[in-house]
Amino acid sequence: MTVLSVARAASMPTARLRAAAHARASRRASPQVPPRPAGAARVAMPRPSATRVRSSASRRASSLRVRASDGGGAPSPNVADDAPGAKRTPKPLDLAAIPRPPLRLAAGLAAAGCVESSYLAFEKLTGGAVTCPLTGCQTALSSGYSVLFGVPLSAYGAAAYGLVAALAWWGAGMADAVFDEPNDDGDVSENSLASPERRADADAYAKARTLLCFSGFGLAGVSSYLLYVLAVPLGGAECVYCLTSAALSFAICAVGWSGLEPKKAASTGPASLALYAVTALSCYVVIGSSAAKVEKSARNATLALPYAAPVIDARSTAYSRDLASFLKAKGAKMYGAFWCSHCEDQKEIFGAGADLPYVECFPDGWQRGAPLASACANANITGFPTWILEDGTKLEGDKSLKELAQAAGFRAPPAGPPDADAQLDDLLG
Repeated sequence: MTVLSVARAASMPTARLRAAAHARASRRASPQVPPRPAGAARVAMPRPSATRVRSSASRRASSLRVRASDGGGAPSPNVADDAPGAKRTPKPLDLAAIPRPPLRLAAGLAAAGCVESSYLAFEKLTGGAVTCPLTGCQTALSSGYSVLFGVPLSAYGAAAYGLVAALAWWGAGMADAVFDEPNDDGDVSENSLASPERRADADAYAKARTLLCFSGFGLAGVSSYLLYVLAVPLGGAECVYCLTSAALSFAICAVGWSGLEPKKAASTGPASLALYAVTALSCYVVIGSSAAKVEKSARNATLALPYAAPVIDARSTAYSRDLASFLKAKGAKMYGAFWCSHCEDQKEIFGAGADLPYVECFPDGWQRGAPLASACANANITGFPTWILEDGTKLEGDKSLKELAQAAGFRAPPAGPPDADAQLDDLLG
């Protein structure tokens, strides 16, 4: 076979050998393509890259057609807004939908509470007696519930009211920035209402209103506990300062609640009520335990004061002696205690020579737990000094001669010849 092949190859021309070798090399290098039948049409194979480009362009064109149909038949000119990272123009604020509570009123109420609490704290720290038209003010301020960790409870109240007043005033300033008309002609432009500065002020204003709401509920919780103290532990003591503070706290709470939108109120309401309950319960635990310790230490104290009548140095006058005699004749009584400094001041006003209708409430001395004298207990005396006139009028605290004369209906007698006893008293000093 080999010899035959060599013979055939030798018999072929050189050109034909070269053509056969070239054909074999072409068949190895390219895939086999079936021959195209005679008369068949040429089929063009699609190019993948071109197909993708046409498809992407078709989708972009269809998107523009849909957008144009939604906008009334014309394509949207602001196509760049749909691009990623594009800035959209904010909508103007709807001022009618934003609440505007009287924040300056809340600031004024909180400022009044701060002044009241500061006055009570000052009197507590200096040991003075507060001016009160009711009988239970001094009782409440001298009880163990008026001090927490050695600091008057009213001092904490003054600080809390001051912070709330500052918060409400700041919120009122934010409200002016949001609602006030920026133009001199009285018109609010749409551009100004959609500005980032105006939106930042609106966000700050919303935060101020929310914080004021929470602060109001916190103050209301403390006031609720103090009302409980007046009613239960202090036996129904009437303290005008405590009642005024409670009224201020609930008024601030109402203003803060009115500053919330309906949706915000629905979400904030449970949290506000929870804060109210937690605050009242915390006061019950902390202040109540502190008061119990104070009362226990007071009961364990062995302090005792024997009875000793105060020495009156002031000289009486004819008017003071006549007034004292008139009060005594009319059945008026002055109830006091020998250790009471205000009782001593009242006696000094009348002078040493005046015969006062005085009733001592601790004739056997004083010690912790000592009861009042029966006359004082029957008259329901809760503070010293206390005047009870003929018609039942009760006057608490030391009073001037003019106040007592007007209340009792005393009129000085007409001037006459000088009294010999009065002249002798003046000479002797």
